[in-house]
Parts: sequence; C-alpha cells; structure tokens
Amino acid sequence: MFKKRLMDLFDKIKKNRGPLGKHAKDAHGYFTFPKLEGPIQSKMSFNNKEVICWSINNYLGLSNHPEVRKADEEAAKNWGMGTPMGSRMMSGDTKFHEKLENELSNFVQKEDTILLNFGYQGMHSAIDALVDRQDVIVYDSESHACILDGVRLH
Repeated sequence: MFKKRLMDLFDKIKKNRGPLGKHAKDAHGYFTFPKLEGPIQSKMSFNNKEVICWSINNYLGLSNHPEVRKADEEAAKNWGMGTPMGSRMMSGDTKFHEKLENELSNFVQKEDTILLNFGYQGMHSAIDALVDRQDVIVYDSESHACILDGVRLH
C-alpha cells in the first residue's frame, strides 16, 4: 500500500518556488513575474540578457515600425482608442471588420476573407471548421489554452 504523505502547503512552496517564485529575489522576496526591460518588441532584455519575448502580440517585431506607429496615431486621432473595439468574439461585428475583410480579399485576390483578429478565436474557428464528429484530435496537456478549449468546445 502507498503511504500518504501530508505536506504543509507553505513548506511545499518554500521547497519549490516554481516559475514565478524563482524571481522573488528580485522583488523583495515576493512571487513575481520576470521583469522585462527596454522597448516592447519581439526581443527584450531580461537580467541584462537578450531574450525572445513570446508574451506580447508583437511576434514579428512590427509594433514599433515607423509606418505602423504612424497608422496607429492616425487611427487614434480619427476614431479614438476604443474603435473598432477589437475582436468580434468580445464586442461584436462592425463595418470596420467587414471593410478590412473586403480589402484583404482584394489584396490576396480571393473571393472572400474571414477576419479572426485574435489567436484564441482563430484556433477555435479553425478546429470547428476542420474537424467533425468522426475525427480524432491528438493533443497534450501542454497545448495552449486556446487549443484545449477549442477541442473541448468542439
């Protein structure tokens, strides 16, 4: 028979600080997230070392590109910071979503385009569109939450 071993939760935390606890020495002993420094881009500085930053939606490093910043500035002047309100899943459909779809269709010379302007919605939609009841989806517990939720919801 297995003998159950009880451990105090605080003792467990002291023995294994986990991914957030390992940075506690940099934050007066508190559990904390790693502190990234420098301009927000695809590569940032962490503990004076350049690291790839996957935690922001700037995978291509274009958010600080002069043309993108200028377009951002013009959009804020014209429509404010809340328009067109982001993803359809969160705030519904707008004429801006449809206009962008039409422009993208023309640009790639396709009959139609569906804008899925955030990854979570994109993964849900792709799973739902590509598989049916007869298909088997193989994934593991380390898959991104959008994949896990997409599989479960499908």
